[in-house]
Amino acid sequence: MDMKSYRKDFSGLGFRMAVCAVLITAIQYAAQYIVVAVRPEWADNLDIMLAATMIPLYVLGYPAAFLIMGKGGDRRPVEKHTMTPGQFILAFMMSYGLLIAGNIIGLIITYGISVIKGSEVGNPLMSIVTGGNIWISAIYIVLLAPAFEEFLFRKLICDRVAKYGQGTAVVVSGLMFGLFHGNFNQFFYAFFIGCFFAMIYLKTGEIKYTIGLHMIVNFIGSVLGGLLLQNVDIESPTGMIIFGIYGLCVYGIAIAGIALFFINLQKMKPEAGEITIEKGARFKTVIGNAGMIIYGALFLGMMIAIALL
Repeated sequence: MDMKSYRKDFSGLGFRMAVCAVLITAIQYAAQYIVVAVRPEWADNLDIMLAATMIPLYVLGYPAAFLIMGKGGDRRPVEKHTMTPGQFILAFMMSYGLLIAGNIIGLIITYGISVIKGSEVGNPLMSIVTGGNIWISAIYIVLLAPAFEEFLFRKLICDRVAKYGQGTAVVVSGLMFGLFHGNFNQFFYAFFIGCFFAMIYLKTGEIKYTIGLHMIVNFIGSVLGGLLLQNVDIESPTGMIIFGIYGLCVYGIAIAGIALFFINLQKMKPEAGEITIEKGARFKTVIGNAGMIIYGALFLGMMIAIALL
């Protein structure tokens, strides 16, 4: 194989993922349209509309994506290694630190956009965790999303890209995962933890570890935080104390996690793959190809539209 063949391989990956994204979006919008057409009054019920979005996603969308991605490219299973409980706890702290760091960057970016356009940038996730039944949301956010997303963005993508080296697989998995979220609020932290989860998968060969980590960070960040926002009055003295304790715990874990990440950075050094892409040709080969450009443009367009509307 030569560089042209490598570029074609990544282009095929990007194109297949773009097809998956369009298919998933079409299925979700079609389901929402049918629900509103049948019962117009349900359009204002967040729980029903969330179900109309999520059930087709996990029943039809992701299974279709697995079939599309599973048939493309040369996928090779990653060598398996066991993760100790202590290593898992450290990994959780590091992943949570990366999530908070990415979330802060996203907030800064969206704040800047809101100042420029003169109105607030909407946060789709925030509307879910504050407006609907948090336990119904938890089924999607804590149970289903981690399992389906990790299988697609870690196992299927990393198994296909790892032959080019762990570093390449980490960046591709994280970038595609971040873009897939489709908004600036979530892009940065999804990119950070997507890269970190990819490295854990490549080092252990076990998707169960990244699914577990994904479930925990989603629970703490979305469900636990959502429960507080829905049930505790932040303006009351008691509410201020509760949110203060929650904030201290969250940012305490995050700061410790970031410190641990840099302390252990050398241990996570990516290993070379059986195929080496020359330094000067890496970006053009991995990212600057038709399929990856289509995938990136699709979601960047969506992110910009959501931010400016």
